[in-house]
Amino acid sequence: MALTSDCGRVVTGGMEGEVRVWRIGAQTQTMDASLKEHRQRIWCVKIRADDSQAVTASSDGSCIIWDLNTRTRSLCLFESTMFKSIVYHPDESQLLTTGSDRKVAYWDTFDGQAIRVLEGSDEGELQTLSIARSGSHYISGGEERLLKLWDYDEGVCKYIGVGHSGSIASAAISPDSSYVVSCGTEGAILIWTMPKEISQRCAEQVA
Repeated sequence: MALTSDCGRVVTGGMEGEVRVWRIGAQTQTMDASLKEHRQRIWCVKIRADDSQAVTASSDGSCIIWDLNTRTRSLCLFESTMFKSIVYHPDESQLLTTGSDRKVAYWDTFDGQAIRVLEGSDEGELQTLSIARSGSHYISGGEERLLKLWDYDEGVCKYIGVGHSGSIASAAISPDSSYVVSCGTEGAILIWTMPKEISQRCAEQVA
């Protein structure tokens, strides 16, 4: 699920592939829309900063960008993979996706075309992505049990974190890009210190 910035709406997705938009009031919770275009499980939901759109990633090989005002599909991304995670680049001109094909793909949010595809893992599907507020770096993790830190523009893995004994189910970069928090299927939650030169670069670009 994902929450709009004003905390007024929640967008959810689940096993049946249905996307629901809920309006949250002080005393009421109502379903505004039920969007039924995905055919399989939805793994990830993200919302644009201005709350105008949401994007959902599904096992059916599609990511759909929804217009939350008209409650209709705006754009659809297709690939031969089960999409597991999706994130907006901070300037929202591109999306990053990953999934069962072990790749990290860059997509144009204007026309839905794939811009770049990287080999993200040597073994096992990828399950999580998180991008720094500066947009200069992002992290990936999955069944390989390795937390990888990537340079966005170069498309190169700069650092690899070894520590999980199970698949990495979720990971996130802190708002100040000083730390990364990851959780694994073995039950561990790990806190990683971001390399100093990268955290400084991220801070400079945000400033």
